[in-house]
Amino acid sequence: MAQWNTLLRTATWLKATATPDSANVGFFGRVARLARVHQEGAMNRVTPGGKRFRYPQRPLLGFSPADRERIRDRLLDYLHP
Repeated sequence: MAQWNTLLRTATWLKATATPDSANVGFFGRVARLARVHQEGAMNRVTPGGKRFRYPQRPLLGFSPADRERIRDRLLDYLHP
């Protein structure tokens, strides 16, 4: 069986919503809880009713330092042409 963090990285589990003022992409429902455990490195049960285990932090979503720099630069270019 494939690792959960590998499965969660596929677009199948991502959901997108939008309004005139915002756009959101993320996990929802049961998958969101599992993604949060991996993202933050939280405690969770290995099996239902089983022993609790602290999962290591394994980020699924986020921006790399290079991504943040590129976003910052483009935002500054937009605000101060």
